[in-house]
Amino acid sequence: MGGVFSGQRSGGDRQVFRSSGAVALWWVWLVFAVVSLVALAVNGRDHSSVVAAVVVVAATGVVYGCAWWPRIVADENGISVLNPLRGHTVPWPAVTKVDLVNAVRVHVAPAPGAARGKVIYSWAVQSSARSGLKKESRARRRTAPTPTAYGQLPPQAQEVLERSAAEFTAQQLQERAVRERGAAAAREPAPAAQPLVGAVRVSWAWLPIGAMVIPALAVIVAVLA
Repeated sequence: MGGVFSGQRSGGDRQVFRSSGAVALWWVWLVFAVVSLVALAVNGRDHSSVVAAVVVVAATGVVYGCAWWPRIVADENGISVLNPLRGHTVPWPAVTKVDLVNAVRVHVAPAPGAARGKVIYSWAVQSSARSGLKKESRARRRTAPTPTAYGQLPPQAQEVLERSAAEFTAQQLQERAVRERGAAAAREPAPAAQPLVGAVRVSWAWLPIGAMVIPALAVIVAVLA
């Protein structure tokens, strides 16, 4: 799932973050699946062709659920982390921090009486081990600016240029969380002192689950038939 990540603004204050590599994988696979199914429909007339067609559909469901579906959506109400099996929607007052440790993580304020809050990991925006090594290398080089044609690049500018897209995503969401919490506190000072932990919604991702499970069951039926 590694690769270049994109943050998209699709109208108003709504932002969508997902893996462009995963999106590319989905479209490439979809073209392959359509071509394969057409070929099987034209040339296949036996049981093995039926099984092959169902396997292609099942694989398409897996690619849909694991590549196309996952995303992070930020809007005026909060952050929605959509993973292959479940989705979490966290209102801004309940978001304490957004950071990146192997994947973008949304930290939720603890419930009353709890020692710590929930941490939600994003399937869509992840950071590879190689990116982690690059981050450590950048930290060691901060005291040695990179020379350029215009002199030496300041450490802060050098860090920005070398930052991964996943790091930019985490930074944008963290900065927005700070802004949205401040705006919520200005509008409603009293409720802002008690984050809306109970308003965090967790739901099963029935669409990708169905897309993965139903064709898989069809494969079993087709094989045993």
